[in-house]
Amino acid sequence: MSEFLRNVVPFLLVALALVWIITYGRQRAEKAQKSEAALSRDELDQRQRLQRAMEQLQVNIMEFGRDVEGRLDTRIATLGRLVQDADERIKRLEELTSQATRGAHAMPPLYREIYRLADEGLDKVEIARRTGTAPGEIELILSLRKDRSAG
Repeated sequence: MSEFLRNVVPFLLVALALVWIITYGRQRAEKAQKSEAALSRDELDQRQRLQRAMEQLQVNIMEFGRDVEGRLDTRIATLGRLVQDADERIKRLEELTSQATRGAHAMPPLYREIYRLADEGLDKVEIARRTGTAPGEIELILSLRKDRSAG
């Protein structure tokens, strides 16, 4: 958002300056028209040239303002698309994280059976005989359960 402000603030300052210049130019033009009757022909020609130059400057300022407005609109639209894309990616990441979390909590049936038999008080050798699993593997699976419950 701060990058957006860095891009927009200079354009806004320029626009405000241009509005002030236009207003100031109009006020001066009105004063000049009032005093034209008392001026000589050369002074009148010079004032008319100055007035035309000011009017051209106003036209240039307006065109510049439209150009700046168009650029800002384009950047705002681009930012809107980027925000929408980021929101979609965040949603997808949340879905994937949720799926991964659910998958991590799923326990194989063999583990559940071993834990159940251990909870009944059977020793590792008896659990191994009943499940058809090696006693070392039973010991490893039971140690995994202790590690998970400790974390």
